[in-house]
Amino acid sequence: MSADVFISYAAKDRERVAKLVEGLQQAGVSVWIDMAGIEVAAMWSKEIVSAIRECKVLLLSISPHSTESENVVKELALASERKKPIIPIYLEPAEIPETMEYQLAGIQRVEFFEGREDLAMRAVIRALAKLGVTVADEASAAAATGASNIAAHGAGHSSGKAETKGEAAVWLKVAAAVVGLAVLGMAGTLFFGSSPAPMPPPVALGQAQTNRVTQATLDTNRVVVLPFKVIGGAQDSADLGYGLVSTLTSKLQPLQSLVVIAKESARKFKDSEQSPREIGQALGAGTIVTGEIQTSGDKIQVNIQLIDANTEALGWGSIFTKTKEEFLDLQNEIATKLASELKGGLDAAESQQLAQKATENADAQAEYQAGRREWNKRSKQGFDNAINHFERAIDLDPNYAEPYVGLADTYGLLPIYNFAEPKEAMPKAKTYAEEAIKLNPKLASAYISIAWVQHMYEYAWAGAEANYRKGIQLNPNYATGHQWFGILLYSTGKAELAFDILSKATELDPNSKIIKCELAYCSWMLNKTDLAIEAVNEALAIDPMFRYALDIKYIQLADGDLESALTLASQARKKYPNQPGYLQILFELNWRSNNREKALRYFVELLDLHKDAIQKTVVARLYLTMDEPESAYRWLKQAIDNREPLVTHIASEPIFQKFHSDSRFREMFKQIDHPLFVNKP
Repeated sequence: MSADVFISYAAKDRERVAKLVEGLQQAGVSVWIDMAGIEVAAMWSKEIVSAIRECKVLLLSISPHSTESENVVKELALASERKKPIIPIYLEPAEIPETMEYQLAGIQRVEFFEGREDLAMRAVIRALAKLGVTVADEASAAAATGASNIAAHGAGHSSGKAETKGEAAVWLKVAAAVVGLAVLGMAGTLFFGSSPAPMPPPVALGQAQTNRVTQATLDTNRVVVLPFKVIGGAQDSADLGYGLVSTLTSKLQPLQSLVVIAKESARKFKDSEQSPREIGQALGAGTIVTGEIQTSGDKIQVNIQLIDANTEALGWGSIFTKTKEEFLDLQNEIATKLASELKGGLDAAESQQLAQKATENADAQAEYQAGRREWNKRSKQGFDNAINHFERAIDLDPNYAEPYVGLADTYGLLPIYNFAEPKEAMPKAKTYAEEAIKLNPKLASAYISIAWVQHMYEYAWAGAEANYRKGIQLNPNYATGHQWFGILLYSTGKAELAFDILSKATELDPNSKIIKCELAYCSWMLNKTDLAIEAVNEALAIDPMFRYALDIKYIQLADGDLESALTLASQARKKYPNQPGYLQILFELNWRSNNREKALRYFVELLDLHKDAIQKTVVARLYLTMDEPESAYRWLKQAIDNREPLVTHIASEPIFQKFHSDSRFREMFKQIDHPLFVNKP
């Protein structure tokens, strides 16, 4: 599952690098690249070391951003130590720092400047072909003949013929140099001019990704375990099938060098009639794990199959049979064999990790997994049901760590949805998470749960960040960990880093409406309006009445038809009468459309029907919307005293920045040591 070409780049150059990746993949070149960007030390893992070891060539993107990136410097050093050919790709003019000077000494470069991409791409393709990289025949032929066509359209002061000869002659020299330098672990390509064209406006990341999904070869290290087909339709088979898929996904996720799509996104394709290629494109996964599960009496049979989503070719497959009493052993056996096939072998630590069982009680596991299904509904009844399932799982096995995390996550979300007071729910959430860590110190989700409480209730910013990072380090494929960490980052003034983390979360769970909304919100904070609109529209395509998506699209972004927004919010209010958030949206939509009288009626209704449930932060926000700071600050002080989780959004929302100059506003957030206001006048 290795790629011929490793691309090293800085996250801030993502849009420009996406064009390079697209051109290479269209030319049939296999490329390894992390499109989320790897700017966090905890993310920089042996996955990258392995990819550099296996590649034939390293393409090094050069810009003022990449030359300051510690991870780009590390990647260059690793490639140089392994004597990999290196081709510097200049995205814009930049000085080479001392940290890179030695490895790049004497190597010529490609200038991938605006307006010169085609010329640069041909040179790159020719160089890669010389270095033994597989290139599509058509692309290779086009690159070989493209020199004369390009030169013929050069500057007008010379004849096309002279330019053709000159370009061809230069290329012959460079090609010879490439072959010679490859022996030394270096590569040179054509140096195109010295004065760059003006830089283009940035391309929205979502647009670049869409183009790549429809045209690019999928990375087979990106894996999704689809819901298994249940033969016979018996409920026990269905439950066992869900349990098996959940276990396989959770066991694969902590492994390095694999990107494993969240089971919530995979579940969207249960009983889907789409082809493996279509499913792979939708999820960005090059490898699909599928199968069947059937029970007969006391026996369980599992048929499992790997499919290459690029070619739809069948890979490894096997049949496993055990008794129902041996179901937990069966799960471990399948997970170990599957992981070995996906990774091409396992080391001793990975084998030991996969062999461990979270519980010896199959009924406890079933209760836990049923609780997670209910938790994902994000409704009052769903949360209540989840608590009951998690508690039953603990009754069956008090040493089973995962149900404690389930309880922590449930109590941690109750205040967000106005289903419980923070002081009632949040301490419970932390206690359950701490108990999970006592039982399993390597359980990534438990650290994420504690971080959530520190972040949203204790306002312990540094401690929350440390635990988020630890959880992600233990399980780099845990989408919720990336999501919640991203919220902490953008709400404390680190929106650029939050964008990278949330982009990774969307890759891990492509069909999560809440993660798409968080990416949209963060994009809005960074003035990436097009990307914000794209992400929130994708969330609304999943659920047209999703409250958070309606708020972002029609209120924060002020995008779309106002009448449609009012209609949707009214319909949602009728469908979910116990959700006060829809009254909030109706107030804000009417207020911003200057229908102030109607807006105030919704405000009164909100306070009348939900005064015991609504967070005081929400009331403060509505007063700020009305530009009534005196009333807003009174409610905001109560919210801070009550340690409400949405307080941090008031501090960071761009629409309320005008209040940051008010000393009363600043002082309230200084009381909780909010990073946006601490140590600032």
